[in-house]
Amino acid sequence: MHSLNPKQKIALIFGGVSTEHDVSVVSARSVAEYLDTERFEPLYVGIDKQGRWFAGPGAFDLLKTGKEHDVQRVIFSTDPEKRGFLAIDNTEIFEVDVAFPVLHGPRGEDGTMQGLLDLSGIPYVGCDTMSSAIAMDKDMTKRVLAQRGIPVVKGTCITRWMWQTDRDEVLGEIADTLSPPLFIKPATMGSSIGITKASGVDEIVRGIDKALCFSPKVVIENAVVNALEIEVAVLGNNEPVASIPGQIIPSNDFYDFDAKYVDGKTELIIPAKIGKALMDDIQFAAVDAFVAIGGTGMARIDFLISQDAFYVNEINTIPGFTSISMYPKLWEATGIPYPQLITALIDLAFKRHEECQSMTKVILLEKDLGV
Repeated sequence: MHSLNPKQKIALIFGGVSTEHDVSVVSARSVAEYLDTERFEPLYVGIDKQGRWFAGPGAFDLLKTGKEHDVQRVIFSTDPEKRGFLAIDNTEIFEVDVAFPVLHGPRGEDGTMQGLLDLSGIPYVGCDTMSSAIAMDKDMTKRVLAQRGIPVVKGTCITRWMWQTDRDEVLGEIADTLSPPLFIKPATMGSSIGITKASGVDEIVRGIDKALCFSPKVVIENAVVNALEIEVAVLGNNEPVASIPGQIIPSNDFYDFDAKYVDGKTELIIPAKIGKALMDDIQFAAVDAFVAIGGTGMARIDFLISQDAFYVNEINTIPGFTSISMYPKLWEATGIPYPQLITALIDLAFKRHEECQSMTKVILLEKDLGV
């Protein structure tokens, strides 16, 4: 079923061309540290900020120093008998059994990497192409969740073209439908990059201009005043389960990039300080949101809770795996230690791939039989 080697070979893919490159590298180092090396043999695949792929033991060092030592430039091998990575210089093939993309943001978490792995026939950890693409786009996420009846914050979405062609009409719509303070977000970015909290017209204009530097679409939402920021980890394929919720108390006005990764002052509270009934509702909504986008493997579901309501804020299909990241911390508090979590995610990748392969075989058999 898998490689004949006693150990299963796993490609740990990290880095990438997004603004979250550095966070990805830190996450991947943590995954590598906790990987069960009795069962898995890692192949480190680093993608530099220019988009070049390198495989080998020196991949982490290369992304840090730029020195190509103990690595080879690679591309994907689509040979069905030798799935993995093909070295450009000497045509050596690095075969792998499964991939673990630890990539955050565009061209990694947005379905592009997942589509490439699908085309290569390599099982991979996490959500598939469709669910990854939906979750990466905050506008599409809100549309899908709202259609299912899952509460989301009231907002609107504008495109760069709309902003460039009729700014006054966009500002008029915002004034007519939303109530400051507002959050202005790039639709297809993560790690709170490019987000602005705005009230007056001048702040809104600057916020939209800033967000459009990172994405061709911008989501503009009412702020949930004095909201609790709650996160829930989801794990599974056909029968996903939710962790206990955790609470974020950001060091800044909101949970921006500095509060997440830089200043080290944000407080994480696990379990969240909410009542049992609300905790149950949040866990149910987390799984419901995961199912709504067609999620598999893993995701972190982020909520905003006001005095009388809760809202799904966003879905992260490749959450952070650093030593301070909520996804592994939530599962550890729920009863799954980091090493077991990594193994469980890899097993889920194999299971989903086997299900997809069995469906392909049925389709081919029906075609051969003329059914």
